[in-house]
Amino acid sequence: MTTAAAPAPLEPPAPPERPPWRAWTGPAALLLAITIALLLSSVVYVVGAIATGHSKSSPGANLVATVLGDVAFVAAAVFFAQLAARPTPEQFGLRPTRVRPALKWMALGYGAFWLVTATWFVALGIHDKDRTLNDLGGSTPSLVAAALLVTVIAPIAEEVLFRGYIFTALRGWAGVWGGAAITGVLFGAIHIDPDRPTGFLLPLAFLGFVLCLIYARTRSLYPCIALHSINNAIAYGATESWSWQIPLLVFGALALITAVLAPAQRLSGLWPRAA
Repeated sequence: MTTAAAPAPLEPPAPPERPPWRAWTGPAALLLAITIALLLSSVVYVVGAIATGHSKSSPGANLVATVLGDVAFVAAAVFFAQLAARPTPEQFGLRPTRVRPALKWMALGYGAFWLVTATWFVALGIHDKDRTLNDLGGSTPSLVAAALLVTVIAPIAEEVLFRGYIFTALRGWAGVWGGAAITGVLFGAIHIDPDRPTGFLLPLAFLGFVLCLIYARTRSLYPCIALHSINNAIAYGATESWSWQIPLLVFGALALITAVLAPAQRLSGLWPRAA
């Protein structure tokens, strides 16, 4: 009597092949994104000034300009990616990952971020809130639009550019830690508050660094987008002095992100590969 052979253990999925993106194109993509964003925002503000007769930008114009800036981030990443070969969603990290390890790395990374941030704020004596969102308006429609922008649109766009493209392009030259450090500095630099140029630079640079490490460990951009959204929701709620509204904002933002990225997940499996 013969016994059936035990099934072979499942092998872990092979690491995805790294796209052939040159290291210099990472910073170049950021420069192109900023240039496009500035040009588009200038058009928005000029049109707004002509329409209203006031030189001061309105909250609506600020919202539109910021959304167009996020669109520029994604466009710049795709532009440089297609110079090497036809890009796919998977190359930007839009691929599934195991949930439990992803949650573990998210928790560890976010805990480290809060520890560094608290230490930094105590060292510099920072006690006031970040007011960079005040220009987006205070009416109910403005609050809803701003919440959608900072918790859904911005996390997706910034993660596609910084982790999906810049970090991926840099890590082949500088390694994971070097690429994460450079990407983190660039990420912190674009979030500098002109009124307090050093106040939030290091914490946000460290957050950008941590998000790169999470991407490297999970091989997926989804945990980075989710953690970015959670952080922005907490920051936005704190700016508005919210309490019970913050968890609702977090869950609502994550649900919207899931709905937005679901087509990208399907597209990643159907995207034609070059011969």
